[in-house]
Amino acid sequence: MIFLPITIAVAANVFYHIASKSVPAEQNAFMGLVVNYATALLASVILFFLTPHEKILAEAAKTNWACILMGLSITGVEIGFIMIYRAGGELSTASLIVSILIALAMLAVGGIFYNEQISLQKIFGATLCIAGVIILSLH
Repeated sequence: MIFLPITIAVAANVFYHIASKSVPAEQNAFMGLVVNYATALLASVILFFLTPHEKILAEAAKTNWACILMGLSITGVEIGFIMIYRAGGELSTASLIVSILIALAMLAVGGIFYNEQISLQKIFGATLCIAGVIILSLH
């Protein structure tokens, strides 16, 4: 059952990075985000009504701080990648380097805030990730 969501996430991320790199350099990046979020809003509204749900106000009442933080985080991710690509970041390595750094940060967050076990295997993997970032960063 996890294959479909992983496939969706991978495909969406590929298109996301292609689109991020293709945002016109002469356009204000935040106007691009306005269009992005208007499109995302429309798609989300349509998908909301196509999926099982309670009444709209009942669903809205379930919202907590995480939804707001996610919205702010997505804005940061998007503007970050637009800036990376505008600064000359390569499509083939920028997302990989960022993903590795995120994985390293999540290892620490998982251990500190969620009491997840940080094993020698995870430390070894993190060390390989750090080496990978260094190798990818060399020109």
